[in-house]
Amino acid sequence: MGISNNHIDDSLITENESHALLPMQLHLWEHRSLFLGSIPEPVECLPACAWLLVGLNSPFEVAVNDSPRVNSRIALIPASGELRYLPNDGLLACCFLDVLGRDYRHLAPTMKAIGDGLYISDEHSSFELKTINTLMQCYSGTIAASEVYHHLIDALSLPSPTAEGQMQLTIANIVNSVKQTAAGNLTNAHYAAEAGISEEVLSRWFKQVTGLTLRRYRNWHRIFLAAGLMQHGVSLTESAHAVGFSDAAHFNHVFREMLGLKPSFIQRAMAYTSIYFSGMLVVDKTTSKATRK
Repeated sequence: MGISNNHIDDSLITENESHALLPMQLHLWEHRSLFLGSIPEPVECLPACAWLLVGLNSPFEVAVNDSPRVNSRIALIPASGELRYLPNDGLLACCFLDVLGRDYRHLAPTMKAIGDGLYISDEHSSFELKTINTLMQCYSGTIAASEVYHHLIDALSLPSPTAEGQMQLTIANIVNSVKQTAAGNLTNAHYAAEAGISEEVLSRWFKQVTGLTLRRYRNWHRIFLAAGLMQHGVSLTESAHAVGFSDAAHFNHVFREMLGLKPSFIQRAMAYTSIYFSGMLVVDKTTSKATRK
């Protein structure tokens, strides 16, 4: 079903999808991730990467640090600072942008600056309409899961996530190494030696490129690993230990700080969530079991 980019087709969100417990989707790719679904409560958190928040069928309230609280359909959130948002009906899309910061730097000039790194879309702009319509089609299944990434990149006109220059390339390699070793408690000295730079240079470059400390990024990646385990029926405590957290309390704290939600939210939402990895369904929302192809 084709949809004009000149208006928003709210008919894609059915009457049954107006309640709090809606089907949810989590799409995971190498450089970006996308959540589609219901967040019924106000959220306060400290994001560990840049986010693009999109209200699928109504605006939401959002602020970062001391910026004014505004209503918008689309908000670009920096990879630092305290985020507060209130989804009016709970139906949102959240695109977790690339850790190297290229997506954020690309999108910011096309949007309206509010303050403290927060940007919002111009109401009824072609960018806003195209983005919302594309994500509505992704959520409704009009766009096949295998094509979601390509449509997302096209709607947002996102740049290649390929690293440019020695600093970005070095940090990209460290990010890949962290992904492979996130469950281990390796030191900054280990990653610095692996990259052939000093710890001081690693810390400075990592913060400059990503807006994060290396430790904070590793905890962010661990959250996704733990959420995947919980979707497969592993207990919260076991999942926390498996991905490198010292205990469940530490995991709870980091999860709540970075996402503004309790880990138990994942467990409650298990029966409503489908997880896709590179377009392939790995957890089905009706069975919550792996379905590998």
